[in-house]
Amino acid sequence: MIPAPTDDRLSGMSLYRRFKDWKEVSRWEAKGRPSPPPHAIKQRVLREFKDRYGLEILVETGTFKGDMMEAMKKDFRQLYSIELAPHFYERAMQRFINERHIEILQGDSGKVLETLVPKLDGPTLFWLDGHYSKGDTARGDDDTPIMQELGHIFSRADLKSVILIDDARCFMGQTEQVYPAIESVREFVAKHRPDLSFEVDTDCIRLAPKS
Repeated sequence: MIPAPTDDRLSGMSLYRRFKDWKEVSRWEAKGRPSPPPHAIKQRVLREFKDRYGLEILVETGTFKGDMMEAMKKDFRQLYSIELAPHFYERAMQRFINERHIEILQGDSGKVLETLVPKLDGPTLFWLDGHYSKGDTARGDDDTPIMQELGHIFSRADLKSVILIDDARCFMGQTEQVYPAIESVREFVAKHRPDLSFEVDTDCIRLAPKS
C-alpha cells in the first residue's frame, strides 16, 4: 500500500478528492500498474518533470473537462490548454474564468500551436493529450495531430522544454483509431531533435533534454 499524498501543493484539494486519488492509485498498484494509469499518477509525472527541469509554463493539448489544468494551476506561472470540441472549450472557459494565468484556446492543436509556440517566454512543459478517442472527444484532420504538434514545438530550438505524450499504448496499435507507430515518432524526434531523449513509461512517451 502506498502512503497517502502529503504534498503541500495539494493542500487546497478536498480531503475526499485526495483520499479518492489515493485509493485509485493503490488499486492500480495492486493490479500491477496497467495502462492507462490513474489521473493522479499523470499529475505526479508532470510535477516530477516540472521540478526536475525548472519548467514554468504548461501547454496542454486536449482540455477535455479541464481536470489537468485544475490540478496544475498552482504549479506553473502560466498555463495554456487547447481544445477542439466547442462544448468542452466553453465549459473550460467558464471553469477558469477567474484564473488570470490560465488561457483556454479553441481549435485543432496541430494548427493552434503554430501561433502559440513562438509566444512562449520561459521553460515549458508540453502535455500532449489531444488525441481522438471516440465518445465526446473531437476529431480534427487526423485521429491524432501529434506529428504536427511536434513539428511546431521543434521549430523553437531555443526553447527549453520537455514533451510528455499521453496514451503511449495507442502508438503501439492498442486502439481502433489511426495513430502513427511509436517507431515513426521515435525516428521523427531523432531526426529533428537528436538532443532529446526518448523514453516510454507509465503509458507516456517522454522527450527530455539528454543529460
